[in-house]
Amino acid sequence: MRRDCSVRGLPRQLPVMQKIKVGLSISLTGIYSVQGRESFEGISLWVSDINRDGGVFVMEYGRKIPVELVYLDDESSVEICRSNTKRLIAERKPDILLGPYSSSLSIASAEAAEEHDVTLWNHGGSTDEIEKKGFTCLVNAITPASGYAEGIIKLIRSQDPEAGKIAAFSAKDSGFSRNVARGALNCGRENGFSVKEFNFVSGCEDFSGLLEEAMDFSPDLILGMGRTHDDLALAAQMIERKVRVNAASFIAASIKPFKDTFGRNAEGFVSSSQWESGIKITPDTGPSPEEFVKRFKSAYGKEPDYPAAQGYNIGLIVNKCVEDAGTLDDKSLREKARGAGFKTFYGLFATDRNGSQTGHEMVVVQWQSGTKVIVRPERYSEARLIYPMRPAY
Repeated sequence: MRRDCSVRGLPRQLPVMQKIKVGLSISLTGIYSVQGRESFEGISLWVSDINRDGGVFVMEYGRKIPVELVYLDDESSVEICRSNTKRLIAERKPDILLGPYSSSLSIASAEAAEEHDVTLWNHGGSTDEIEKKGFTCLVNAITPASGYAEGIIKLIRSQDPEAGKIAAFSAKDSGFSRNVARGALNCGRENGFSVKEFNFVSGCEDFSGLLEEAMDFSPDLILGMGRTHDDLALAAQMIERKVRVNAASFIAASIKPFKDTFGRNAEGFVSSSQWESGIKITPDTGPSPEEFVKRFKSAYGKEPDYPAAQGYNIGLIVNKCVEDAGTLDDKSLREKARGAGFKTFYGLFATDRNGSQTGHEMVVVQWQSGTKVIVRPERYSEARLIYPMRPAY
């Protein structure tokens, strides 16, 4: 982080600035590596794009400065991520410090950043525990976990006034999962549902007992709210048992591995998503959704999932805040971000004075005819929700 070099009232002499150093601990291996690599690809693409244009314009230097990405693999480990963050701050001294993917790793990184009073730009951790811990150095770019199920529950209620029961599966040892479940419980009750929780330990391989108990409850909606491997395991056993419900939603159903795993049996499953390529947004800054998708496909030969969009988006947010603040001073950028309100291809960015995201809105998606489509909110929808779901199994 750049320090104030002024002495006894004399004009401050800016250090020679050849590159803006962006530091990152990211999961390139381990249980979060699928989303971690997508996030990394999105961030790397932003770096490539901004450097192609000469870099980030910093008013106090009067020119554009290229960006250098400095990263370490945290192996999906909380302790390694914490150590990486400390190492980046102490040894590499980044001008901008980005957070990792996953809620547990983001908390660890935030704790390390807080110790050094360094701003952490959080793009990959959505658990509400991040806000509850009272960090003063965070800027959050995504919707909190407690809001993940809200759109789905409201959509089901609008489709079926008679729907009455929700079976909510959550990992009791995952802060993210617990917060999604808490939000689902509150939203479900507010919308007239009876919600029954079915808790498990993350990594559980046999859901047969819980599924049997859940079906005895006769739910209209099943919510799977575990980590990716939990959701895939639960969905697999639901498909194997040919479980029939009006609607089934899994957080993991928002990413390509769900379709890759289940093929045609993914049909009808629903999810909430931080971002989708089909969203129709006119941004205030940066590329349109269509332009971002085109650039990503050109760079990596595949469609981007929302973690890639989150990675690219945090770069756009940093760029906008640096240009508006005219400086790379860490605290000045933090304050600029907390007073900002603008749209990128990812949606609205706006935070409260604690850095918590208040502007971004999630979408609801469903797998239909082999394609993931947006079904809510109406202004972004590409198709109507198929309800009751018509599974292929």
